[in-house]
Amino acid sequence: MIVLIKILKKLTSVLKERKVFAYSALYILLLWTFSSLLFHKVEGVSLFDSLYWVITTTTTVGYGDITPKTEIGKVLSIFVMISGIGVLGVMLASMAEIMIEKGLKRRPRVFMEDHVIALGWNGVIEVAVKELLKERIEVAVVADVESIPIEHENLVFINGDITDEEVLKRAGVEKAAFSIISGKTDNETLLSAIAVKKMNENIRIACVVSDPKVKRALEMLGVEQTISSNEFSGLFLCRFVFAPRISSVFSELMSTEGMDIFENKISGSMGKTFEEVMLEMKEKRDAIVLGVVREGKVMLNPEKSLRITEGDEIIYIAKNRITEL
Repeated sequence: MIVLIKILKKLTSVLKERKVFAYSALYILLLWTFSSLLFHKVEGVSLFDSLYWVITTTTTVGYGDITPKTEIGKVLSIFVMISGIGVLGVMLASMAEIMIEKGLKRRPRVFMEDHVIALGWNGVIEVAVKELLKERIEVAVVADVESIPIEHENLVFINGDITDEEVLKRAGVEKAAFSIISGKTDNETLLSAIAVKKMNENIRIACVVSDPKVKRALEMLGVEQTISSNEFSGLFLCRFVFAPRISSVFSELMSTEGMDIFENKISGSMGKTFEEVMLEMKEKRDAIVLGVVREGKVMLNPEKSLRITEGDEIIYIAKNRITEL
């Protein structure tokens, strides 16, 4: 039953997008139905033979084993031949075009490594993908849409279900470094994250959801970042009261132009205090250190005396990523 519903939904989607195919197929169906009934009535042959006659006539096969004997039957034959052959050709051509396009869209396979997989397509994903492409990062987008309004040498688009493991394989999920997910529903986002994590345990995932229960489920799954659209918007509006220019700050930090925010390991600063690292980064790198990440926990503006240990990372603001710290 579920399979049948999916097939009907897919067929409905195709018909909506391919009006020429839909209209021509509807015309042929009506032509075959009414012509078969009329031929059966005026020529006195069985309904099956009438249907056989109208199909062979429309497809120009015309074996000649069943021919009209009455004037009405001959007029009907002329009408079927003149109107049916052309419309049937249009329908078959449209069907072939759809099959070719679907085949081409299934064919792409990503051979990238350490790339970003964007799953789903909406305004949030579109903005993220555009910003990543500005930084020359390779991105594979998987979405159940016909096309996306972006073309770039570092972008590969795969049309498909973001929860389907075969589709995710074509996107190179096993070799991807990051995945950003924003499905049509929270459940789709959760199922997609489960599939991605199953296929690549080391991938870093960020998801956009609205349901707090799904957010907790994603965190239990090991998803590194879960952004609640409702919660984030509410907090953002609240902070506006205390910092009216907060939108400008966020726009500057989130954009790939101007100042940006980064996270790096700091292997060269072992044993130093947070204050020493902060001063050194400002004096030598012209960067502002915001905090330290230790065992996955973010500590913003920690104590000045905090010692940097192995595995620590720092979050900082700078014009460009600093490769050596």
